[in-house]
Order: sequence, then structure tokens, then C-alpha cells
Amino acid sequence: MSPKKIFLLGATGGSGLCTISAALSAGHTVTAYVRTPSKIPAALTSHPRLRVITGTLGEVDKLQAALAGQDVVISLLGPPMSEMGAWLLSWSQSGTMFADTYRDVVAGMKIHGVKRILAMGTVSITEARDRGSWARAAMVWVVWALAHRAWENVVNVGKYFDGLSKEDGVEWTVYRLGGVLDGDKGDVVAGWVGDGETTLSVRRQELGEWLVEEAGRDEARWVREKPMVSSARMTKGA
Repeated sequence: MSPKKIFLLGATGGSGLCTISAALSAGHTVTAYVRTPSKIPAALTSHPRLRVITGTLGEVDKLQAALAGQDVVISLLGPPMSEMGAWLLSWSQSGTMFADTYRDVVAGMKIHGVKRILAMGTVSITEARDRGSWARAAMVWVVWALAHRAWENVVNVGKYFDGLSKEDGVEWTVYRLGGVLDGDKGDVVAGWVGDGETTLSVRRQELGEWLVEEAGRDEARWVREKPMVSSARMTKGA
């Protein structure tokens, strides 16, 4: 693995900050495109390999220009917890907000020759290799019922990437998550819901390290796939 130039969206949340820390520790250079740069601690912003660009997703020209010279995009875009109240029982939010943003991001990637993107999804996105899981079904139903627009946005992210052809030249991975938790990190796995290895939650540090490991690979894995990323299942006696 060689040092990469990583373009990061969703950098100011807990998982984003963990991803920045993991990327810098691994020797990568990070460009964080953020709406509120003050949310990134000074201990990180003072690092010589972190560049922070202030902008919104609606500033498409600025967003696309920031992709120049990057090797890989990591996106943690999703409904922020601080604004989750606005999504509850709301039908006023757009159902394609994040898919539309990815359309702009991918267009910018093509302009600047960036091929690799890791985009966040959730277990609301279905995958043929998943197996039955009552716990997953319950989790998805709660989101569908109480925050339907959030559910719709996430599902449309999966549909957008599925609609890209190989001729588009984008090496995309939609990594799917269940619950995202704080706490000490353990082992992390990628696979399919109900495969006996994955669980329905992941710790932020685990996620950040997995994303950085995948972004740093010279030969990308999980290309045009939607793996479940989670904390490893505890084995009996462990």
C-alpha cells in the first residue's frame, strides 16, 4: 500500500474524525470538505497532511474543484444525528438528496481522473447475498416508519451506484452499516448480513480503520459491491 490522497466527506462527525485520525496515522494525506470546520479539533487541523476546505454540498463547482489531485473519495454522508429530529415523521425532505450529491461527486471524479470511491450506506440497502435476519428487518422497519425520508435517501444511494456502468470507470463500493457505536475498537469484518461473521453494529474507530485500509490498497477490493461492515462476531469462550 502506498500513501494516498484521500478526499473525505462527512468528516466532522464522530466516524469522520476517527477516519481522519486513522488516515493521518497511516501516512495518507487528507482533504476534508466540510460545512463547519470548527468541529474538527485543533489537534487534527494542525497536522501538515490535513487540508480543510470549507464548503457546502450545494456549491457544486467548489466541491468538484476540490477533487483535483485526489486518489480516492471516502464518504460518510448521511442524515446527521444533530438534525435527525427534522427527519422524523417528515415528508418535506428530498428523497434523493444524497444520491444527487453523489451524482455531482462522480461527475467531478470523472473530470479530475479519480476512480475510487467508498460511499456509506446502511442495511436498508438490500443485497442478494444477504441472508434472513429478524434483527435487521426490525431495524430497517423502525427507520422506514419513523424517518422514511432518511430511509429513502439511503436506498436511493444504492440505486444510484447500481445504475453506473463499468464504462463509467468508477470503482465504487457502498459499504453498509447497522448501528454505529462509540467504545473501544475490536476486530472488524466485511461480508453479508446473516453470514455468521458480521453483526449489526460497528464501532467508530473500527469503521475508520477499515475505510482507511480499503482506501490505501493499490488493488481495490469490493469494487461494484455493497458489503456489510461491522464489528466481528464474538466467538464462544472469547
